[in-house]
Amino acid sequence: MSDMTGMIYNNSYDIAAVMLSVCCILYFAMTKRIKHFKHTLYAILCGCVFTGSLSNISAGAFAAAGYPFAANIAINTYFFVNVLTMCIFGLYIQCICGYLMNWHKKNYIFYSIPAAVTALLIAANIFLHFLFYYDADCNYTRGKAFLLLHFLSAVYLIQTIAGLLKNVVFIPKRKVGCLLSGLGVVVAGIVIQMIFRQLQIQLFTEALMLTLMAIVFENASLEVDPELNVYKRKEFLDYYKTACDLKREMTLIAVSLVNTEQLLSTLSGEEKAAAFRSVCEKLSKKVGHHNVYAYSAEKYAVMLDRSSVKDYSIVENDFLIALEAMFNQSWSVGEKKVYFNALVTVIHLPDDADSVTLDSVFHRGRNLNFTDSNVVLRDHKDVDILRKRTRMLNAVRRACENRSFLVYYQPIWSVDTQSIVSAEALVRMDDPELGFIPPDEFISAAEEYGLISALGEIVLEKVCEFCADYHPEHYGIEWIELNVSPYQLGDANIVQKFARILQKYNIPVSFINLELTETVDVFRNGIFEETLKQLREYGFTFSMDDYGTGYSNLANLMSNNYRTVKIDKSLLWKATDQEGMDFLMITVNQLKSIKLQVLQEGVETKEQLDIITSFGGNLIQGYYFSKPLPDREFIAYCKRLAG
Repeated sequence: MSDMTGMIYNNSYDIAAVMLSVCCILYFAMTKRIKHFKHTLYAILCGCVFTGSLSNISAGAFAAAGYPFAANIAINTYFFVNVLTMCIFGLYIQCICGYLMNWHKKNYIFYSIPAAVTALLIAANIFLHFLFYYDADCNYTRGKAFLLLHFLSAVYLIQTIAGLLKNVVFIPKRKVGCLLSGLGVVVAGIVIQMIFRQLQIQLFTEALMLTLMAIVFENASLEVDPELNVYKRKEFLDYYKTACDLKREMTLIAVSLVNTEQLLSTLSGEEKAAAFRSVCEKLSKKVGHHNVYAYSAEKYAVMLDRSSVKDYSIVENDFLIALEAMFNQSWSVGEKKVYFNALVTVIHLPDDADSVTLDSVFHRGRNLNFTDSNVVLRDHKDVDILRKRTRMLNAVRRACENRSFLVYYQPIWSVDTQSIVSAEALVRMDDPELGFIPPDEFISAAEEYGLISALGEIVLEKVCEFCADYHPEHYGIEWIELNVSPYQLGDANIVQKFARILQKYNIPVSFINLELTETVDVFRNGIFEETLKQLREYGFTFSMDDYGTGYSNLANLMSNNYRTVKIDKSLLWKATDQEGMDFLMITVNQLKSIKLQVLQEGVETKEQLDIITSFGGNLIQGYYFSKPLPDREFIAYCKRLAG
């Protein structure tokens, strides 16, 4: 509108804005979505654009018809809604970007001041006409304080743009592009309307922004898992990252269903999906639908304000008490009753975010005890374990990426030739952040996180590099013992990978003897048996490691054509009395009776050496001869003995 009498206005953009806003309102009303504050703001925003456009059209129509009072009411409504639109629009943008996470009541009060001032000014303007008005002849006039309304709208717009640009690094790129494009359209509309007053285009550009928001941010199919009816994993990852970046004090409760294959074995695929959906429904009822996310089909994340979960203990926290009670009851799926075992992990943000990865939070681990309850809770004490596991995982990943594992060699002495004939390749890890890490710890982590195959390939390649560079066969070494984890045998391509490495360095397969632990027998299945068969056909020979502590028997040893059996050091160390010595002697005799070479590890004293050699041990390994040595020191050791 303008104070220039007779100006012709183009209301077609307002009409288009009404139509677009009606479409957005209908889309919003017809789409099923999870109740969330951002959706409420969007609905209000649609109502504001619709009301503002309709008011602006009505003001012109009433003025043209000669009704100044009605025109004044309509134009006052238009300007109030215009400022309110900027206010709600700013809140909506900040909500979808996560800024409102750190807002408290005082923030909302402070933010609403320009809108409240606008309401007071417009209420006074109805009587005082110091902003704008239609006179008795329906001529529109702007008062001296009119620019104050534009200033109040600009406050919200500038604050929104500044906040978006300031925190752009914390916002997913797909959101940034959409938000900046939408804001650009709105700003362009404001500028055009200021230059060409007869073009009422601002609300049309705001309606365009609403349409863009509907497609990108109000599209339930993009954010809600259709099977579980909770937010998708991507939504959770965005929300979690924003919470961490903004140092928001929140609590993450990770719920992982455990042993579902056994517990739900009587259910069909559709019934299992219904069971998982019922878990999400009950979680949503406890904490609110908008706080629950599907990390996977059987893992769920609950994000709550820190004040909602003040203590880790199930005994002292109402929500965790309710959660335990929920899982200790049976679940009805049709006419069937099932139970779930749930691992619940609680961490606080931002305290634990830097040291605990989400993979660790949702990691199920081993040896979970559900004897007393269907819920196992990991509290703040267990977070330290998670931190250690996370640091260990990162260290193993770094070592795999950088191929920084070290290989040491411990000599193996032959009783028959009275010389060093072999060596065991032992992997070591010296991380730049964690320092030296015991093999049991990092190997276990590699197995647990699926990195053991990569580790095994690196060790074999380093052994082959060593053999190609130093030619240990020139110093009496006839073969190298290389440990193979049972988990490696699950890799169907292990034979091709090992063959490629051997061929690369021109190392004969007969020079590498693979050590398998007794636990291989526990892992045996069709894939493992086929892998062992292929390795044997390629030319690899095998040794049984740690014999006497696991599950192997003589029948297994005979059927798998082992070259050597390594007796666990604990059997030798217990041979301090007659009973222990008798047991060790019987073990050696049994192995020799089926034509197997006996390798005794852990020999540290002359007395121990005499015991095992008197029983007929063929090969000796231990600190009595040498500790594990780096490649150069090992070769130097072999040279001294050979000389």
